[in-house]
Amino acid sequence: MPVLILAGDEEFELSRRVQQLKNSLLDPSWAAVNLLRLDNPSLAEIINAAGSLPFGFGNKVVLIDRCDLFTKKKTKGADDSAKPDDSKPKDNKDKLLDELEKALTAVFENTHVIFSCPFNFDSTLKTSKAVMKHATLESHTKEKFYVGSRNPKLESWCRKEAKTFGATIEDEAMSYLLDGTEANLRQISSELEKAAVYILPEKHITHKVVVALSPYHNHVFVLADHWLSGKGKEALASAQEMTERQSAMPLVATLQTMLSKWILTKALAEKFNRESPSGPGINRKELPPSELVRRIAAELKAAPIMVEKDLKRLSKIPMERLIKKRKDLTRLEASIKTGLIPDSHALQVFLSG
Repeated sequence: MPVLILAGDEEFELSRRVQQLKNSLLDPSWAAVNLLRLDNPSLAEIINAAGSLPFGFGNKVVLIDRCDLFTKKKTKGADDSAKPDDSKPKDNKDKLLDELEKALTAVFENTHVIFSCPFNFDSTLKTSKAVMKHATLESHTKEKFYVGSRNPKLESWCRKEAKTFGATIEDEAMSYLLDGTEANLRQISSELEKAAVYILPEKHITHKVVVALSPYHNHVFVLADHWLSGKGKEALASAQEMTERQSAMPLVATLQTMLSKWILTKALAEKFNRESPSGPGINRKELPPSELVRRIAAELKAAPIMVEKDLKRLSKIPMERLIKKRKDLTRLEASIKTGLIPDSHALQVFLSG
């Protein structure tokens, strides 16, 4: 090192890497005084902290946590390389960047400056260019995953993660966890640890074991299918089973995401069919299913197989109903957050309507 940038939207791996570095770099006896954590600080604060020296034995770790210096700001007109208090005037920002470079060049050999950035690294920004001259970059980018499709990289990760708990994992069990959690690595790690303990003294995690320990993972998709098919009783039974094991809030959030995706998919299908060739002597027809799937998948940057499944599930659901249910769910979610209604009851009301 001693200057390291950890950047990426895979929060679990990034946070675990930060913990590994703290454990390996800090002397436990001096960790309390030799760890300096700054929460998304300004450039001026980073410059001052970079000159820190270790106290006693071992290393000093300066952790710049939740750092957003290396990603474009979401807000309109925000500066691309500094926090608001550093960005005006422009001459001051440039001066601070120069001072930052000098500070990083002069970091003491036993001081380690770690930028922990829960965003993907944008190498085009001024701050990125300045800091990268003196730093090592580690990327922790979230792997794209589509439910129902294979992802060798994530499968390999699952096998390695199971191994850290002294176990191996069956392929079907691995697919179940990936699909059921939508490749949420933190959640998968938790489930693997639980399964590894459960099967002791055995060492092989099977599909049967993960279903027994985590039956609700797959049910969020079963619940959605029941609801779309008008099977209210089955949807309520699935929801009840899940809420016996966890809060209903993650299910409400997942349904919000699903409804947004379904509305967009339905709108794009109507748009592309409406734009199909028409005119004198030409009868407007709907696009062939394969062409419609291709266009929607390209627009959403999604896997065609998932778009095809959604179109089949949505074929008998009017757009108006999807929009109404999205509004209903938004109101219910607001009522949960303000304490007007329990989360499990709100989910039941949504599914019953």
